[in-house]
Amino acid sequence: ARGASRPLSRAHRYQTRTMAVDNGLLAPLAMFIIAGAYYFLSAQRIINEDFVDASVRQMVGLMYISDVGFNLVASRLSKSKGKTKASKKAPTGTPGLVLNLLPLTDLVGLVCAFEAIRLAGSGFHQTVGGASIPISCLLNVLITGKVFSTGQLTGISIVIIGLAVKAKALLDSNDDATGFPALAVTHVLVSCVGYALRGIAMEYLSDNGVDGRTMTMRMGITGAACWGAYTLAFTASDLGAKVIEPFSEASSRVGVVASFALYASHALSRGLASGTITRIVRIGGATALSLAQVTRASIIILLSSVAFCGVDERQCLDAYGAASAALVIAGSAYYGNAKSFEEELDDLIDPDVADEMDSVIGEAEEILEELVDLYAEEHGSEPTEDEFLAWTESLKRAGAEAERKVSKKAATPKKVTPAKKPKKAAPAKAKETKSKAKETTTTRRRSARK
Repeated sequence: ARGASRPLSRAHRYQTRTMAVDNGLLAPLAMFIIAGAYYFLSAQRIINEDFVDASVRQMVGLMYISDVGFNLVASRLSKSKGKTKASKKAPTGTPGLVLNLLPLTDLVGLVCAFEAIRLAGSGFHQTVGGASIPISCLLNVLITGKVFSTGQLTGISIVIIGLAVKAKALLDSNDDATGFPALAVTHVLVSCVGYALRGIAMEYLSDNGVDGRTMTMRMGITGAACWGAYTLAFTASDLGAKVIEPFSEASSRVGVVASFALYASHALSRGLASGTITRIVRIGGATALSLAQVTRASIIILLSSVAFCGVDERQCLDAYGAASAALVIAGSAYYGNAKSFEEELDDLIDPDVADEMDSVIGEAEEILEELVDLYAEEHGSEPTEDEFLAWTESLKRAGAEAERKVSKKAATPKKVTPAKKPKKAAPAKAKETKSKAKETTTTRRRSARK
């Protein structure tokens, strides 16, 4: 049975990429925003309670361990229900290289994001982190050549205006002694670049038949291994002072059961949120994921103001913050309901011509479907885009060679075999002489025997 993610991009230019209800994006989007918002709020609570020393970078480790554990559980549940998928070969070539680089983009984004939160607070990170929208758009244009419609660009512009309002208010509120938080801004921007590249890589891998669980497991295992190596190098030598003592003190203050529930719910929310990332990218693209992150950030800013304003003034929400959140959410909604660039082009085409194009595209898709089925029958697995192109090229070469042989055979004239000359009949007199000679020889042999 085929998986949810197709190994080939079939008429992608004519498929919608908007946040609409009918394309299956609403459910993963809602889960990503709700679970992700709780994930960041619970992370802020864990950081505020000082369970461990900041140098331990426990949030990074918790995130990756949660991703791996959640995917292992989901895989086991899928097998227990009898849901099996056809085995797929590990991607090679460009898809294999991108899959190997994917964990690096995620690790850079995650580490820099939590470092920015440590340096300047969650409110600052969530606000400046909205730069992921223009950064994602710019990288999409430079790397993939993606074109955005007028409506999509309008939505993105509204988002940028909302971010600018909050950023200006946040920067103006800094004391002169504090100065501009250049280091924190640098970490946030590097984090945005890492996450934008992650989204583009995931979109590319999804189009090349790599399923979401494979991508998540690759990022999770690689990230957990890197965090484990970091722990052995920088934490293990001082484990008591950095982990055991502060955790014992904090858990006594918060409560053992409450501490366990906080960590457990934090890990669960991370697993639920990360499980929806690949679906959002596959349906809506990398920019849709960035817009979802900005929408979630606005909600986090609002809820953080309610939950943590009393202990951290940087997270208090003022009029500028409320206006910023409203603009960001409005811009994201506008982008989600805007037509794609391809749909705008379709509207400019004559309806009769559009119907004819749809008919041709439908026939081409049917032919492509049959070719993919033929490849799967021959090789036992579905092809990646590179494999399919190489296979079709080999078919064309074989067809051209066969046609050349047939043409050469038809053009070569056949050699005419000359007819054999009939033997001349022996003269009647000669035949008679031979017959008499034979009779005479036979008579002599009989006489000799007697």
